[in-house]
Amino acid sequence: MHPLAAITPMALCGNLKVGQVHVGARVYPPTDWTNISSLLVQVLGPMFSAMEKNAACWQRTRGSIPVPEFEEPLPVPQETGKVDISRMVDSFRLGNRDLQEIWRVVLPPASLLELAKLSRLAPEQFRMPDDLWVRIVYDFALAHRLQTINRDHLLRSMTPLYLGWVASYARELETAEATIVEQRVEDLSLAYEAAKPYFISRWRWPDRFNP
Repeated sequence: MHPLAAITPMALCGNLKVGQVHVGARVYPPTDWTNISSLLVQVLGPMFSAMEKNAACWQRTRGSIPVPEFEEPLPVPQETGKVDISRMVDSFRLGNRDLQEIWRVVLPPASLLELAKLSRLAPEQFRMPDDLWVRIVYDFALAHRLQTINRDHLLRSMTPLYLGWVASYARELETAEATIVEQRVEDLSLAYEAAKPYFISRWRWPDRFNP
């Protein structure tokens, strides 16, 4: 299992003390946008496997609480450059056209309908709601657990959906200040919490709960 994907669930489910240390911005290598599918497999595979391993732990956890913080937060440097949203939206549309056979196995009809509506929007109007994105992630986690289709193919088929969400997120925060970005991340986290009953229901009764 990828160590970075395993650390947090191992600590939380092992009842270890968890805290946040401010050590400055982490420097990542440039994103290879031509290899996003492989990156999703490397990140989501271990994450979804950890969900399955620790299901009893996260299902009984309700809500979230602040963790102790150490050191003073450092200012986050503003990113420069412009994200090519149009290409991401085009990739999303292509996936919506060509991957229906897989997506219909993974996603419920309500989500497929919302995605179809999104595919008809112009890039400047494109916005994927948090609740839709969160349900997509949860539904792919469930499909990974059930091994509905080959896991590698499953995760790679998520690439256009991920690019669609990135396009929406980037457009929303294109000119936002650092404090707004932090709040935006918190809002997304709360969306995952709000949709957790949906995920638990689908996890426990995958054949009966299919909105």
